[in-house]
Amino acid sequence: MIEADFDTNVLVRAITRTATYRRTSKGKDKTQNDPRQFARMNVKGLTPEQLFDSLALATGHREDVPVSARIAFGIQQDSPRGQFLAKFAGGAQRTDSQTSILQALSLMNGEWMARQTDPEKGETLVAIANSPFLNDASKVDVLFLATLTRLPTTAGREKFASYVAREGDVGRNQQLADVLWVLLNSQEFLLNH
Repeated sequence: MIEADFDTNVLVRAITRTATYRRTSKGKDKTQNDPRQFARMNVKGLTPEQLFDSLALATGHREDVPVSARIAFGIQQDSPRGQFLAKFAGGAQRTDSQTSILQALSLMNGEWMARQTDPEKGETLVAIANSPFLNDASKVDVLFLATLTRLPTTAGREKFASYVAREGDVGRNQQLADVLWVLLNSQEFLLNH
């Protein structure tokens, strides 16, 4: 750290380049099933705070109350964040990937989630849908990058892009919203793996 003039970016780069940091949760052999061997990363559910922050970042939601005020004065119970944390607080351990029925319904049909995946109100969705320089496949790529921080597989891109391009009753923007909803409710988004 002294040689790097206490630049924390050097430390972060060194950590992220290690094989341990890049370890995946997918086992390739039966010998990797014993968690005491640290042969693979264990799948963990996100904490309620991490989940809300991830959803907010992916959908472009901005809190009315700045982070510094939340830290100083606590979370307002009637805010979207407060209501979300009240539904997801307590209970299961982080290693348990199960959610309660209330939590699952909130993620699938909740008022806040519906607003974030509304093609006319969701910040990220509106920005992607109204980008004239993106074709359907590029819009799917951007949705994947915004939610899962990776590009889709070739098969995934083709599947979602053909769904968005399909003529239907709901329109292209709603079909993009459906893709966003699917990505936000996927296990890949909801779990730390």
